[in-house]
Amino acid sequence: MLCRKCGTEINDGVYFCPNCGEKTEVPQNTFSGEYYKNEPASYKEPLNTTLWIILGVISAFFCCLPGGIITTVYAAKASGNTNSGDIETAKENLKTAKGWFIATIIISAIITFFGVLGSIVYSFTY
Repeated sequence: MLCRKCGTEINDGVYFCPNCGEKTEVPQNTFSGEYYKNEPASYKEPLNTTLWIILGVISAFFCCLPGGIITTVYAAKASGNTNSGDIETAKENLKTAKGWFIATIIISAIITFFGVLGSIVYSFTY
């Protein structure tokens, strides 16, 4: 490319002439486009790992400690996988976290049911 003011040969991609300082018209794009060939596959839905981490912590405090801890650990793994770009593993870890959370809620409901039933039966016996 030649400078339009002084005629000096300018390398592609340079914004100003090194000889006279004149701004070039349009810098030449030397980008070949090969960078986008290996672009990671996009996923349609965002993975809301923060929600499942919070639900895991809440279930650990209020429902069942082991199930809540396992839910939180798998949700945190999914968050790490998402940040590193490994979406498929993140989805698997998030699915496991959801399963443990649901199991924790069901187990807590069953324990609560039998606890209430036991206290009702106990109240009628005395």
